[in-house]
Amino acid sequence: MIGIDIDRLTKIDRKVTKLLKRECRDAVEAMYALKATLHLLRRELIEGGIVLDNEAELDDELTGLIDEVINEGE
Repeated sequence: MIGIDIDRLTKIDRKVTKLLKRECRDAVEAMYALKATLHLLRRELIEGGIVLDNEAELDDELTGLIDEVINEGE
């Protein structure tokens, strides 16, 4: 399991969400902005010599953690 500080992640998410709502025309444009940002960050990791052995597994784990936080808030 990867170590993720959910509280810190939530704070960052709120800031990013506010920025996207302010800067993007709609949700579709915001999604494209997020996808482009993710692509650029992956390239930076690769250029920095960081290899993600199983990115799909990490993505599934992160999605599970996010779902847990959302479900706790309901």
